[in-house]
Amino acid sequence: MSENFNFVSSVADDVWHNRTEKSAYEWWYFDAISDDGRDAIVVIFLDNFVFSPRYNKAQSPKSEVQSLESTVKPDFLDSEIQSQKSEIRNPKRVPAVTFFYYRDGKPIYRGINEFDETAFSANKNFPHCKIGGSDFTFEATPYGTRYILNVETILRGGKTLKASLEWLIIESDFLPAAIKDDDADSSSDSHYWNLASPRSDVSGKVEIFDRNNNLFKLNQFRGSGYHDHNFDSRWMPQTVKNWQWGRAHFADATAVFYRYQEFGKAAPTTKLFLIKDNELSILDVNCRFERKRRDRFGLKFPRKLCFTGENGISLTVKQNRLIDGSFFYLRFFSDMILDLNDGKKREVVGISEHLAPRPLGWRWLDWLVNMRISRNGKGAFLP
Repeated sequence: MSENFNFVSSVADDVWHNRTEKSAYEWWYFDAISDDGRDAIVVIFLDNFVFSPRYNKAQSPKSEVQSLESTVKPDFLDSEIQSQKSEIRNPKRVPAVTFFYYRDGKPIYRGINEFDETAFSANKNFPHCKIGGSDFTFEATPYGTRYILNVETILRGGKTLKASLEWLIIESDFLPAAIKDDDADSSSDSHYWNLASPRSDVSGKVEIFDRNNNLFKLNQFRGSGYHDHNFDSRWMPQTVKNWQWGRAHFADATAVFYRYQEFGKAAPTTKLFLIKDNELSILDVNCRFERKRRDRFGLKFPRKLCFTGENGISLTVKQNRLIDGSFFYLRFFSDMILDLNDGKKREVVGISEHLAPRPLGWRWLDWLVNMRISRNGKGAFLP
């Protein structure tokens, strides 16, 4: 695809690649939007949590202790900062599981759970990963192939979330050539993206338990979902300048866009992936930003992205509803309009994201990022 960006669509390659560089990271991303459009779920399994101060401090010269001691913070946070300092270490790997549940464009459950490296295991020959009490695995059944996800995550306030979900694959394996270990090792300066399953039927349940382990909330879920997989050996804040991504499930087509730019590169890699009649088309497209804004964290983003390619094909993404964000990423419910130049208007709500990871290298942000992360069985300080 480009010298620094490699693409496959392969369930067989949806395995752990076990990069050994301390900066290396790998994650498996799953999302789904309910049939009525009200609810959305995002689940991510990470072998090295790229947003974690414990991961990022190992890549930069200034220690986390120094950053915590030298930054002026409100007095009411002193006990939390001291707790963070007491846990400082330099692990080889910082695995994590994140779970987000949105309703009507607002987060109602957010669990970002970080673990000791001993809590992580994954298979290099088969799609499977386990982190703490959460796991996913690939299965072949008489009625189709699927991913089974079981998530257990600590929420703020001592609550526990347990989710059992199925991603029943509808679309997958459009470019099934697996990345060989030798190829990956010799190309450590590249990013790898696996569009493992652009479309799945998703069903399951999400349960919330109180601090006494009593069930007090049950959410049944059914909708349409997506799954991909990314890995790289390089430290993200020094590598990725900006990164826009999004996906939408139309009645007769799936659209996924990617706009990826590294530092030192004059132009981003911009592609539109279209699946129609179970065939994948990869289009080179131009991207135009309109109505640029800054969110409350200061991150600049376009309200509207327009992707145009050959033969009159276009995708318009209206990022009107911000559902989550921080100093380095934003997630949207976006109105997406697909024009295949066939006289039909296709419009649905999809998910899009904007990532600008450079602030992850700013050690003074560590104490803020830490307060959204649960660890050692303790809920996050902030929701």
